[in-house]
Amino acid sequence: MKLFYTLMFSLLIFMSLMQPVAGIFHKLSLVISLFIIIVSVVLHKKIIVQNVQASVFFSMYTFFCVIAAGVNQDMVLLKNSLQLMCLFFAVSIFFNDLVKAHVLEIVLNSVQIAYIPFLVLCFQQANYMYEAFAGVFENPNTMGFSMIDLMIVVLMRLYDVAIKMLHGQQQIKNILSFLLYTIIYLVGMYVILLSNARTSLLTVAFATVVVIVCIVKSMNKTFLPFIKFVALFTAVGVGLVMVMLKMDRMQVAVQSILLKMERKSTNITDGRLEIWQYVLEHFNFWGHGVESLWSIGVSHAHNTFINILQEAGLLALISYSLFLLTIAKGYRQMNEQLVVFTGLIIVAVLGISTFEILYFNMLHILVFAVSGSIRDKGKIATLSE
Repeated sequence: MKLFYTLMFSLLIFMSLMQPVAGIFHKLSLVISLFIIIVSVVLHKKIIVQNVQASVFFSMYTFFCVIAAGVNQDMVLLKNSLQLMCLFFAVSIFFNDLVKAHVLEIVLNSVQIAYIPFLVLCFQQANYMYEAFAGVFENPNTMGFSMIDLMIVVLMRLYDVAIKMLHGQQQIKNILSFLLYTIIYLVGMYVILLSNARTSLLTVAFATVVVIVCIVKSMNKTFLPFIKFVALFTAVGVGLVMVMLKMDRMQVAVQSILLKMERKSTNITDGRLEIWQYVLEHFNFWGHGVESLWSIGVSHAHNTFINILQEAGLLALISYSLFLLTIAKGYRQMNEQLVVFTGLIIVAVLGISTFEILYFNMLHILVFAVSGSIRDKGKIATLSE
């Protein structure tokens, strides 16, 4: 059954990755979400809701979005909110109930499987826009954002393997695994550099720092693992420099994104402050709807939280923020692996949300997965037939 759940979840991730390409993928991801719910209901008479607080706050967020959609007569906001709610139920509650203790293993494997056909399609189609790699998308930034899930998973794998290596477990197997995931990490960085997505690059950089800090912290000030880590880190650094010197395309990608940063260094926010100021000046308690910013020539606010405020209003923003907060503060009920993975996801969400919005559900899928893995002390609820 683990293989079936892994393939089912990887299909959901793939459809979510492809959502900006065509509306059919949006509909198929909804179908898969409903299928997950049905399978869980058929197999289990009682569905355990581990993270009650997160479920309450996300339900409140959806409820306020629905009200805002009614106030603004916005069918797009209504459909988007209900689909995201269905995805939350499917992944956070029903999927977690299906896989139970295997959730982290299945999620990590599913993401890796989903990215194989996705990257093949991206390099086959290889769209370019503004002299940057857009893959299957029309916007290079979307290509950059689409790599975040893979980079988080690869960093999590590198963390696991590095911990085992530093403590002398199955050295040959772990060295080969470390090399494999380092190569995947470099491929992911290469794609992000090609896309010139600054926000994605900085987000991955912060996530990498988090992993390094977690590895160092796990050593508990012991000398031998620290020496091993320094040697490993040095070897990776030297290898990275050698790869960059040998690969002309990698050098061109690095130079391209550096030139982009230099061009926009005089205005690092790239006009976003003006958009945010407009949103705050035109504040409405129930928001203005999904397409309200087209009046100033932009499709969204380039900040997830400000965009929620603009589209659905203050109560939706508060509920969504509290939802994320319940995940961040739930680390006390997690094992060490899940703490690191959750930390990486929170870094990714905050990194992308600062200068862009979560266009599609792929990163939300990981958020929902860890949300359902947190066990509220004394607050576990059940859904019965």
